[in-house]
Amino acid sequence: MNSKLIVAMEGPATILTNPQTGEEKRFAFDYSYWSHDGMIEQQDGYFSIAPNNSKFADQNTVYRDLGVGVLRNAWDGYNSTLFAYGQTGSGKSWSIVGYGANKGIVPTFAEQLYKEIDERRHSSPSTQYEVKFSMLEIYSEAVRDLLHPSDDKRHGLKIREHPKKGFYVEGLKTQFVDSYDAIEKQMDEGTLNRTVAATNMNATSSRAHTIVGITFVQKQKNEAGQETAKTSVVNLVDLAGSERADSTGATGDRLKEGAAINQSLSALGNVIAALADNSNGKMVKVPFRDSVLTKLLKNALGGNSKTVMIAAISPADINYEETLSTLRYADRAKQIKTVATVNEDPTEKLIRELKTENEKLVKLLQEGNLPADIVNGDRENMSDAELAELRKDLEEEMKAELEENEREMEEMRKSYEEKLEAAQRDVVVRAIALFIINAVYVIKCCKTATVNIYSAALRISLISIKYFVACMRQ
Repeated sequence: MNSKLIVAMEGPATILTNPQTGEEKRFAFDYSYWSHDGMIEQQDGYFSIAPNNSKFADQNTVYRDLGVGVLRNAWDGYNSTLFAYGQTGSGKSWSIVGYGANKGIVPTFAEQLYKEIDERRHSSPSTQYEVKFSMLEIYSEAVRDLLHPSDDKRHGLKIREHPKKGFYVEGLKTQFVDSYDAIEKQMDEGTLNRTVAATNMNATSSRAHTIVGITFVQKQKNEAGQETAKTSVVNLVDLAGSERADSTGATGDRLKEGAAINQSLSALGNVIAALADNSNGKMVKVPFRDSVLTKLLKNALGGNSKTVMIAAISPADINYEETLSTLRYADRAKQIKTVATVNEDPTEKLIRELKTENEKLVKLLQEGNLPADIVNGDRENMSDAELAELRKDLEEEMKAELEENEREMEEMRKSYEEKLEAAQRDVVVRAIALFIINAVYVIKCCKTATVNIYSAALRISLISIKYFVACMRQ
């Protein structure tokens, strides 16, 4: 492909040249990383900076600039979000997850977190550390749990709204993990279950948005002898490709997937634009409810979180429009101001608040009354049928909130050993299920498939066998 280079980096600035007119557009960010050339491959497969070349940014450089801050926030009790945006093949998954020896921000963050936990356990043995892991994807506006996947991709888990936590996924499993190896196994399993498909842009293009959640809890006694919990939720988001449909060569199901992806990314763009306007003094409504993606990113963009955005771009002239769109997207996003607070409270206080909240919810459900603050001003204009439908929806929401509060209280009461034992049992059960599912899939492919499909099925099966064996060794 005879493509022309149209991107340059000067310090924190990114310069884009219009291939038709030669006009340059400059965009200033906190960091601008060059990864097009200037690297040398080490024996272990790691791409490092080539001699006499200072432009190339290796994975360690990116982690040092971005990931270290996310790790510090986790220790300090702040919520953090890091998400990657850009067209397919531009390097989003490379930055977030990485490949082989070139580990991305997520695995390096997890590895460093456990390294520091081990160090602090020696210096402060009375403090208890807990790490929980979740991995989901948003496929065609449906949420799938990648650690407990369902065959039905069209009807996913429900999104609920909690008065304190905001939007959350009802029924999403969080896996207790006690080591970096355990997180690596979870990521391998989740990656195996992701929805991928070939397009002209990428042979294994992700057709869904992926969100990895890591919850880090530090428990210790305060001066009054109360157990306090400092909690940080770290969300690492790998968005699906943002390119136009004609760039991908997509047809049929791939075209429908692309439409759903672009719809949710468009909703995200509208949210970013509205938040940027509000940060600049305008007061506009932020349309968080327009898509599943924007609901789940509400806290990251407009709430209690310290947020980092990675804009991945192509340096080729044939992708000029997509690259310009991505840079403008990122330029708006940098104007957003979030306010993060430390999440630290006595455990007893948290349980007491959840109990009080549940008592109120039970009373509302028993009385069958609609909360006045929700329907205030609208009740008079609603028909009996509309009121009945609203009451039904609110009852479902309140029941879901009750169950979520009960789950949280039960989790708080469990000991570290109980959580670890339950997690290990769950991992083994899922490993057996994954092995059986893929074995059946390969047998079917052997009977009916072409060579290419057979090869793909065999590769998937080998990965699941490797994962199964690793889990059995626990």
